[in-house]
Amino acid sequence: MRAVVVEKPGFVRVEDVPEPEPGPGDVVVQVGACGICGTDVHIIDGEFPPARYPVIPGHEFGGEVVAVGADVTAYRAGDRVGVEPTLNCGACYYCQRGMGNLCERINGVGTTQPGGFAERVAVPQRTLHHLPDDMTLSAAALIEPVACVVRGFHRLQPQPGETYLIYGAGPMGLQ
Repeated sequence: MRAVVVEKPGFVRVEDVPEPEPGPGDVVVQVGACGICGTDVHIIDGEFPPARYPVIPGHEFGGEVVAVGADVTAYRAGDRVGVEPTLNCGACYYCQRGMGNLCERINGVGTTQPGGFAERVAVPQRTLHHLPDDMTLSAAALIEPVACVVRGFHRLQPQPGETYLIYGAGPMGLQ
């Protein structure tokens, strides 16, 4: 299987890597589309401290299920899915209070574990979401950045008549 691997900061190559094997609660996804995020660039540049090298980046992706672990019940081969890349522990102080983004033992698909810059990737079934039939896999790759924007608006609580400046030239700032 081919994948983009960041061996260490500044050293990126496409190489053959082993096929992912699903653990009991894991699902193997055939990547159909994957976005390139600023985080991926920071990983390549060595400016993302949580990254564990070597790493296969890519946390904004969608695809099709090709294999499932023995304990997986919600997904089967052929299902089209989007992936939620944050892997929180579920047990720490923050996770128990619904703040998994602040998890004390946080990991991530494409940052500390193999991500979507590969043909296939194994992810925990809890990170998957079924896609509507009319959603393309390219659109699924935008779920994570759009979720960031929506979260920002929920926190901002804009009111009619108020004016705001959205600053940034990435996909979250200019779409």
